[in-house]
Amino acid sequence: MPVDSHKEERALIFDIKRGSSEDGPGLRTTVFFKGCPLSCVWCQNPEGMEPHPETDLEGQPVGEWIGLDELLYRIRQDAPFYRSSGGGVTLSGGEPTRQAEFCHHFLKALKAEGIHTALETCGLFSYRSFEERMLPWLDLVYFDLKLFDAAQSRSYTGCSNETILENFSRLVAEAEVPVIPRIPLIPGITDTPGNLKNLADYLRRLGIDSCSLMPYNPLWRDKLQRLGRTSSYCRATFLTPEEREKSLGYFRQRE
Repeated sequence: MPVDSHKEERALIFDIKRGSSEDGPGLRTTVFFKGCPLSCVWCQNPEGMEPHPETDLEGQPVGEWIGLDELLYRIRQDAPFYRSSGGGVTLSGGEPTRQAEFCHHFLKALKAEGIHTALETCGLFSYRSFEERMLPWLDLVYFDLKLFDAAQSRSYTGCSNETILENFSRLVAEAEVPVIPRIPLIPGITDTPGNLKNLADYLRRLGIDSCSLMPYNPLWRDKLQRLGRTSSYCRATFLTPEEREKSLGYFRQRE
């Protein structure tokens, strides 16, 4: 079906993951947009950080420009799975809001076809632009909360968290769709007692009684190496059951 006069709009995408059951309800197709305003030292998708196409050390391209019609064609191939499972499409990254104009037309087209939409965001965006260009066509928002302290946020993600926390608070108060906070458990950085207690209290003040804790996964280190980059963070093992349970405890105490 025709989309609109913006059919020549393009997005910089670094991956399209089909049949995902981890990025929202049902079976989903997750589209990973390239470019992110943060530079987290533990970034799970380092290939999505830079806002331009790259080539890894093996000479393979990282990121491609895809037109709106082409992306919709790929998405429609899985439409029967969305309908049968209650699934849909999730925009992830990188940070999708960095390509808000394309996402605006993409989301409108998906909703016109009755496809459930979700967003995974780091939370650093212009709220006014997001509210106008993306939010009306979203059914679900996953919002990452990493660090509560502004100085620590600057140290570990490259940016202050002031706008992130403001956007989250406002979105929770104003959005008519579920906004689910997600906290990545990064050993020694985000899983510290001080940070988790502060985040738990912050969510409680906003009237939020649940969140998603995301255990650390070290597989990003191989991706970073293939890109020829290094990081100051070097944890090479998964989160242990003991570490996971300890982190859960800070939120259970405040139920």
